Amino acid sequence: MKKQTLFILAMASIGLFSCKNISGKENVEAVVDSLKVDSIAVVTPTVDEIVKDSVTNPKGETLQMLFNNTTSTATFTLKNEVIEMKQDTTASGIQYSNEDYLFTEWQGKMELKKDGKTIFSYQK
Repeated sequence: MKKQTLFILAMASIGLFSCKNISGKENVEAVVDSLKVDSIAVVTPTVDEIVKDSVTNPKGETLQMLFNNTTSTATFTLKNEVIEMKQDTTASGIQYSNEDYLFTEWQGKMELKKDGKTIFSYQK
């Protein structure tokens, strides 16, 4: 669309300036050497980087985990309860949290806490 608009403007300019001047003044002719068109950025949709895992503690409880590394979110499922959390910045290990839950993993030790009380723990 940009090329068409520039071409039409260039042609109109040439047409205007190449007409004979009735007043006797010198004719002016417009010359278009080249047209520069800005490059078009192609946007490719991002594909979410998903990591799935699950662990079972000695009590037989299974914690299913789905980490979306693209959006820095995680979904945990424990006893048919689905828990959505956002990633927190830590110096080491990983941490996800929301208003009620906190999940931490550091050196193979995982803990899921609800309102400060540990509801799931696992040690590798």
